[in-house]
Amino acid sequence: MPIYGFRTKSILRELSTNSRISITDLAKKLKCSRITAAKVLADVSSSYGVKFGLEFDEDKLGITQRHLLLIRLEKKPSLGELRELFAGDDHINCAFLCNGDFDLIIHAVATNPMDYIVWESLLPGKLADYGVDIYPSQLMLTNFGYMPINSGTLNSMAQNVNDKDKAIMALLNDDSRIGISEISSKLGIGRTTVHYRIFSLLRNGLIKRFTISLAKSPLKYVLAYTTNYHFNKTSHFRSVQMMEYYRQYDQDMPLFNTFQLLAPMSGSYRFLGIALFDDKKAAIKGGIVAHKSIFNQERVHMKSAEITGVIKGSYPFRNLDMMSNYRRFRWNK
Repeated sequence: MPIYGFRTKSILRELSTNSRISITDLAKKLKCSRITAAKVLADVSSSYGVKFGLEFDEDKLGITQRHLLLIRLEKKPSLGELRELFAGDDHINCAFLCNGDFDLIIHAVATNPMDYIVWESLLPGKLADYGVDIYPSQLMLTNFGYMPINSGTLNSMAQNVNDKDKAIMALLNDDSRIGISEISSKLGIGRTTVHYRIFSLLRNGLIKRFTISLAKSPLKYVLAYTTNYHFNKTSHFRSVQMMEYYRQYDQDMPLFNTFQLLAPMSGSYRFLGIALFDDKKAAIKGGIVAHKSIFNQERVHMKSAEITGVIKGSYPFRNLDMMSNYRRFRWNK
């Protein structure tokens, strides 16, 4: 594992938690001058393609349908072809090109079940030239991590937000470090009003946090894996063991969390994981073999692929404390 400087790790942790943090506060956190803090911020942003955005509460926005589709193709299109194909489809929030047991991952959203069903029924026709098999699952609230909501999807799908608040959120989602004065100027709203509306969006929980995502992967191998289990009455013990494994893997704060997205699902598959590794060998050992070993009593069945490119959206990669941000679910015994 590469060794990174303390300031690089620290600034990524701060930006993941609050991407609007001021240069003055960053300098205090890093124990350096404002000039140094600004330089580290610029270097980190450029090196890793950092996108300053928002983490939303999708339910409060009115985006109640969240689905993950794993897709196998007989003929693999280029990244450019897929970007053009999906560009105008706001139901497709994120999409990734893969190599392995599946060729595409699509994170699709909708405001109601019928809207989603209609969209999903039309998707095979859109991909018909490539020979398509689709395996959809409903993506539940995540244990850890998030899927960034792109601004096109936000503008199209957010139902429970008035137009002015939506415009403010869209600007912050494109660049959460944008100044209040610039928002005020672009939208023709007073600075005091902008302050109040942002405060209200945070207080009401529509904006969960100012955070980051990435335009490019910081490590060479991005592993996506799905699992199916045969659960039993003691499975919750293995889930606790698995959570501890995730935590121990990053006990020395990494540049970015190894396990970035951990999410239960309902449908074709029961669980999704996205993780960062140095190479395929490390990914198989740290992601696949470890998962099968811990859940051996559940006869776990896994499929996996390497994510090789972003078709739409951005990588949901950041640096957060696992223990304070891992959502635990209750098991009924």
